[in-house]
Amino acid sequence: MDTAVQKKGTMAKSELTRREMKEAEVRARTLLRSRHFFNKFLLAIRKAGLVGEELNALVLFIVVVSRLLSRPLNAFVKGHSSGGKNWLVTRVLRLMPKSAVAEITSASDKAWNYSGSDFRHRVVYVQEQNEAAGTIDPIRLFISEGKVIRMVVGFENGRRVTKKYVARGPVAAISTTTKNRLKIDDETRHISIWVDESPEQTHNIVKMYTKKRDGLSHDELRVWRTVQLLLEKKTGTEVIFPKWFSEVEDRLFVKDLSVRRYYPAFVEACRTVCLIRSFQRHRKLSNHGQLEVEFADFAITALIFDPVFVESLHLGKGTGEATRRDVEAIFAKKKRPVQAKDLARYLRISLDQAYSKLSCAARVGVIRRVNKPEKGNRKLFLATPRPRFVPDPEELFKELQDFKDIVRFVHPITGEWIIYRRERD
Repeated sequence: MDTAVQKKGTMAKSELTRREMKEAEVRARTLLRSRHFFNKFLLAIRKAGLVGEELNALVLFIVVVSRLLSRPLNAFVKGHSSGGKNWLVTRVLRLMPKSAVAEITSASDKAWNYSGSDFRHRVVYVQEQNEAAGTIDPIRLFISEGKVIRMVVGFENGRRVTKKYVARGPVAAISTTTKNRLKIDDETRHISIWVDESPEQTHNIVKMYTKKRDGLSHDELRVWRTVQLLLEKKTGTEVIFPKWFSEVEDRLFVKDLSVRRYYPAFVEACRTVCLIRSFQRHRKLSNHGQLEVEFADFAITALIFDPVFVESLHLGKGTGEATRRDVEAIFAKKKRPVQAKDLARYLRISLDQAYSKLSCAARVGVIRRVNKPEKGNRKLFLATPRPRFVPDPEELFKELQDFKDIVRFVHPITGEWIIYRRERD
């Protein structure tokens, strides 16, 4: 009797699980078909506990999905200790199935090689990249070669034998670090993003700490993890570019050698966004089973990644770049040029320190004085406009020939509809 009851209970639980999985798949497909998909993702990670960091979260989400490509993206999340680097990463990875993530806190040289194919199309997450985390050089091989090979000499039945161990990729690697610049071999293989360390962000985090939050339910987590499982079914799908994409290359910022490594990353990000948006009802595979990047895919990728690459290209300005960001933030709040006392209050530093920071930033050209240097005039500053990495999508659209007259898509952060129109003569 007890056995029959137990068997019946197991069957009921199994049926419930199947029903839950089916419901999760339906809801996940609905999410992927939504024009507001990226906005809904941001809502989900806010519920998961993230404050601000919308742009960085979108970058990491696209890095995560890129694991399904033959050449995935890789990212460093940089910032000072206690800045929230690992919290940002874990909020994004929480929406992933456990099977898709390999988290590494320490590893020996040999550990990577005996792992078999466990890393294939997975996210490898290395917390706080430093010497204490063990060797991470194998990640470079995963990224560049797609595998790590180790030859081991041993003995079997008294005979000397050589065994070959292969750990296979590709992987999407995410690492956090307190260093602003790393070894060149690492920098050239990763996108770098910096957590928001502004006083406003600190204030927002503090305010949220005591507020009651519901968090993501088990059902919501199941749906977002199912989103990843549905995307995994498209692993290996070829994503191609239309002829008009050559216009992007012709208008690319090329005055820095770093572009040679950033542009391939931008291309793979376009492919990833195309893959994510391929579930929308109007999207179809070609006769050869390929997906083609749409203009909206490019525009969304540009909105997310152009600020990231522009930031990286201008970090050579040193500490002046941080002052530039502060001046931008103050101007956005006060809607007027910035003077030393504004910066002093914003950073809670002395007036002399504020003058010194502004002078240094002005010397390297990341900010500019906007009033004449007359006697008695307070020095007023604005951030110097920086060149884009890729062309502005709206301007590019208007210049394209033999192209449709309108493009509509939803802004990935604001959720507003963006419409590009071109008037025909």
